[in-house]
Amino acid sequence: MDKMKKVFIVWAVFLILIFTMLTAFGFFYKNKISNYRKLEEKIVDAEKKYVDAKFLYPTEGNRLLTDSTELIENGFLDHLQNGNETCDGYAEVTMKGKVYQYKGYIKCEKYKTKNYKK
Repeated sequence: MDKMKKVFIVWAVFLILIFTMLTAFGFFYKNKISNYRKLEEKIVDAEKKYVDAKFLYPTEGNRLLTDSTELIENGFLDHLQNGNETCDGYAEVTMKGKVYQYKGYIKCEKYKTKNYKK
């Protein structure tokens, strides 16, 4: 029975270490991409202002794509950077029902939004 106790303790310590490492990795990864998520939100905010100012709302089934360069040139976005890393991106507006949906896409040296197509 003494041997079983030792095996149980070794397994318990092993599982605690694995759980701790996975949790730490999750927090590290979330922290790492949070700045990129802010850039995606930033390009969406700029797109909302751009669409409102130019009255470019898409109709049902259509979509509007606006490049970050166009948003910068028109003064709706100042830059698209994460630290020293300059990113490229675009925003997409679609209409579903009576609701406009906005999505920001960015491509940086170390990060790319899922489904980025450009």
